[in-house]
Amino acid sequence: MSAREQILGAADRLFGDKGFDAASVREIAEECGVNKALVHYHFGSKDGLFESVLDNYYQRLDRILLEAMQKPGRPKERIFNMLDTYMDFLAQNRNFSRIVQRESSGGKHLERIREHLVPMFSQALKLLHDAFPQTSSGDLAAEHLLVSFYGMIVAYFTWSEMLQGLTGSDPLSKTNLAGRKKHLHKMLDTILKEMVRSGR
Repeated sequence: MSAREQILGAADRLFGDKGFDAASVREIAEECGVNKALVHYHFGSKDGLFESVLDNYYQRLDRILLEAMQKPGRPKERIFNMLDTYMDFLAQNRNFSRIVQRESSGGKHLERIREHLVPMFSQALKLLHDAFPQTSSGDLAAEHLLVSFYGMIVAYFTWSEMLQGLTGSDPLSKTNLAGRKKHLHKMLDTILKEMVRSGR
């Protein structure tokens, strides 16, 4: 593993544990056993390092979500694929949702996150509008559906420690993650059936 990759790994761990403001370049350098000057050499500043951590996550996430979206199948199956892919990504990259949620609550890198989210959000909106024209407006508008499902997915990971205390069971265990996916599929099925029933 290169020094750059080691620094990114240490930064990911510390930004996840402490957040951008609390984690220092010195701590990150010590975590991976390199000189602080090497961090600045590769990334320019703590901001540059943080943005590299974010960019690395979003480049991988964008690629796998796009692949899931473009898989052949009915629209509902493609949406299920996206839900499952997103869940799997968050399960395998547990610091990601913690880092993003902290910054999304008023952090200085909020705009960087928004820039990453806009293209994928727009593509997901188009998929819903094309497959289900009823979602173009009203109380089941695509914008609301995407925000609702985003919240149902991300909150499960950002609140995992609290949920374990509430339920007495690890929400990130293989069994519980599979159960969460089934629940989200059921929620989507229920919404789609309501669209058909109401003629929306």
